[in-house]
Amino acid sequence: MDSVPQAKDKSCPPATDAGDGFGSTAWSIVLAAAGDEAAGPALDRLCRRYWRPAYAYTRRSGLPPPDAEDATQDFFRHLLATEWLKEADAARGSFRAYLLTRLRNFLSNRRRHEHAQKRGGGASFVSLEADACERELADLPAAGADPAHAYDRAWAGCVLAGALERLAAEQAGGANAARFAAVRPYLTQPPSSGDYERLGQSLGLSRSQLAVIIHRQSRRYAELIRCEVAETLADRAELDRELRFLIDVLAA
Repeated sequence: MDSVPQAKDKSCPPATDAGDGFGSTAWSIVLAAAGDEAAGPALDRLCRRYWRPAYAYTRRSGLPPPDAEDATQDFFRHLLATEWLKEADAARGSFRAYLLTRLRNFLSNRRRHEHAQKRGGGASFVSLEADACERELADLPAAGADPAHAYDRAWAGCVLAGALERLAAEQAGGANAARFAAVRPYLTQPPSSGDYERLGQSLGLSRSQLAVIIHRQSRRYAELIRCEVAETLADRAELDRELRFLIDVLAA
């Protein structure tokens, strides 16, 4: 994560052309179109990408897995309604912070026995891979755990996973796909001498060629992490601050 570039990145695919090569972010589109149907697709994309933090928070708030799944679905069902968007304009900032504030309020006011539907009885707005999230939660300290900490860790994981998905998509097809699959484990830590030898034999590349490929892929991964974070901000000026928060969360 120390390799995350601090210069303004021009390589993020813009949601709209803002004239500076960066483009409007998904969250700024949501806020600009609050209460309008135009906000729907951008908010839907953000919600589907970042359901894991919401689920992690509900679990660490004391709900068992089935009820946490219901609560998470119910939360996004309300969040995607336009009346929630009308109040979002006053909450300028990151989608991460907005989502956490809304989730806290939602859970504190939710009467689970009155509002939770039977499992499978309602439409699902996000696809929950609860088992994977449960494994991640198991790695966190259980006693006295702050739900907000679990939320932040899950959010950070979503950012990294999203950037990795983008990078894999860029490298899909032909020799690039095979090379990416081979060097993927070394995007955040350098290979050992033995790893270089093994990779060189399997890919038919020299150590220097591998070093260049890994450096470029790691750099691009860092750029795409910036893209993932930027998409969740209303103000691009907050990008470096949000990236520092991400690094702090991962280091904790």
